[in-house]
Parts: sequence; C-alpha cells; structure tokens
Amino acid sequence: MAKTTFVSTTITSNRMNIIMICSKALLRLAVLGATLAAVLPVDSFAEEPMNLDEEKAREESREYFKQGKNAFKAGDYDAARELFQKAWARYDKESLIALALAKAYDRATQLEKALIYYDHFLRLAPVNKDYVQDRELTVARAAAIRDILKSRPGILKFKGLPSGAKLEVDGKPCDVDAAGEVKVSAGTHSVRVTMDKRLPFDRAAVAVGPGEVKEVEVVMVAPVDPGTLPHDHKWTWRAGLATTVGLGATGIIGAVYWLRLSEYTGRFNPDTGQPLEETRKEYLNSEGQPCRLGYPDSKTKLPECAAALQEGNERRASVNAMSVATVAAGGLTVMLGVATAFAALSAPPIYPGTAEKTTAAVPSWTLVPAWSPNASEIALLIRF
Repeated sequence: MAKTTFVSTTITSNRMNIIMICSKALLRLAVLGATLAAVLPVDSFAEEPMNLDEEKAREESREYFKQGKNAFKAGDYDAARELFQKAWARYDKESLIALALAKAYDRATQLEKALIYYDHFLRLAPVNKDYVQDRELTVARAAAIRDILKSRPGILKFKGLPSGAKLEVDGKPCDVDAAGEVKVSAGTHSVRVTMDKRLPFDRAAVAVGPGEVKEVEVVMVAPVDPGTLPHDHKWTWRAGLATTVGLGATGIIGAVYWLRLSEYTGRFNPDTGQPLEETRKEYLNSEGQPCRLGYPDSKTKLPECAAALQEGNERRASVNAMSVATVAAGGLTVMLGVATAFAALSAPPIYPGTAEKTTAAVPSWTLVPAWSPNASEIALLIRF
C-alpha cells in the first residue's frame, strides 16, 4: 500500500514539473510573439472565395510574405522590403502585406512610400476588433508622417542642364547644387532655361510635393541658322525716330525761311536791298512826298527812307539766319537718315533665349529717309 502511494506521489510530482516547464515555454513564446507583433503584422490572411488563378497568386504572395518576415527578423530590412513588395505585386488585396510594407518603408525613412501603404492598410483592413489596435496605431502614424512631410521642401532635380545655361524658377534666377537640385516649396512652379543661340526650355507647371524629388529633363534645341531669325531693330527704331524728328524740324524751319524770303522780296529788291516803289510810298517826308534814300543813324532821328533801309536790313538778316538754320537741320537729318539705314542693315539677329522682352515687341519695319542727288525732295520709305 505504501509502495503504491509512493509511485502515485512521484507521478504527480513529475506532472507538476512538466506543467511548470510548459508554462514557462508558453510565457516565453507569448513575450516573443508580442514583441514581433509590435513590428510586423501577424501572418493570418483573410480567407475569401476566389478562383484558381487568384488562389495561386495568394499562395505565392503568402510565401513571399513569410520570407519577408524571416528576413525582417534577421535584420535584413532591404531584403524584407523587396520580398514584401513581391508579395504585394502578386496579391494586392491583403491588408497585412500593406502594413508590413508600410512599416518596412517607415523604418527606411522613406516616408512618402510608407504613407501610401499605411493608407492601403486602412482601406483594406476589416473594421472589427481584431484590427482595432492596428488601425488606431496606423491612423496616428499616418497623421504624424503627414505633419513631417508638410514641413519638408520639395526638390527639383534637373537632368541634362547644359553648362552655361541660365535657370529661372518662378521667374527668379537660381543655381543648382552639385547634385543638380534646387529646393523649392511644395506646390506648382514654372521653370525656364535659356542659353545663347538656343531655343529656351519652358515648363509652365511643375508640381512637386513636400519632400518629393521631381526630375526635370532639360532639352535645349541646337543653334539655328541666323538667316532664318528676326533681327533686333532697336537702334534702327531709335535712329529712325530721330530722323523723323529731324525731317519735321527741317520742314518747319524751311517753311519759315520761305515765308520770310517771300515777305522780303515783296518789299525789297533782293539784289540791291533797296525798297521797292510801293514800299517807299509808305515812308513819306514832312511834305508828304516820297523821301530820298538814306542810311540809318542811331544818334539822330532817322529819316523816313533810312527807316525803310533799316527794315530791309533786318528782314534780310532774318532770311539769312533761317537759310542757315534750314541747311543745318537738313544736314543733320541726312546724317540721321544714314545712321538709320546703317542700323537697319547691320541689325544683329535675335537668337532664341537671348532677346529681351522689350526687343521682342519691336516690329520688323521702320521709317527711313530716301533722297536723290538730282531731286530737291526728301521722301520717307517703309523698310521691312
């Protein structure tokens, strides 16, 4: 009886030891499982009815997912990310793959991609008690990532930017760094690249998000034939305007000259300077008779005919002065006309990307004077 009791006691003691050992093992597994759950989602794909092709894709995706989890646990995060990406490529309807990819990209600080897969997880994960905690953590992390990205500038990365080209972003000159990049605020920007003798490169709307690197491929057209380009007639227009003003001044001065000459010859003999008979009759002596001719004397009272001679001298001097002014204005106008013709013939071609905005608005025609050695007139020609 005692022997039987001893055996029973021994068996009971062994059972207790086995239970304690199993409990410790279960506890360790629970702790390990909780630790991994904080990093990776559990491997429990949602079961959905599907055809054979979908079932095959899902099984292949499950295998990639398992391999990715193993690589992640081993610390090979790049390999894990690639395997998770393969799993997603085979089957993109599983929320756990999206969550694994999101955490893998998040760990690699690729926040833009991480945010994409966090959103995929929220879209695909069922709304039930099994996913409550994951959804809450995902919502909080996605909001934090969005706040981080909003504070990041965008980056424009220029490829093929020629040496010596001038870069403008939103109309302001800027330079690229050693990597060919320019930091800009998130949003839409205009880009313009100019270079001598090349067509400009323009992009009116280049959208870049916070922290995003947007590549801009710059293509500059080869030099063009100068003979096919418009010409810069800036100086032609200026000289032509001065010529036009000179012509107007010459015409006015010449008209005054002809008017005064006509008045002078109508009252005096242009050869002798003596007053004509009709002019003499305006100047009478004390007896009311036409006076004799005399010369003006500033110290005594001038006789009437001497006053007539004084009038003639003043009129002749005025005619001579206007004659000199007319010749001077005409000569200056001729010089301006020559300058206008020279400017029109030697106007440089406007190469794309180098012309100023004001130059582009100047028409390609101008007014230039034309004259002939055998003619007494000066005409205006329109030259294109």
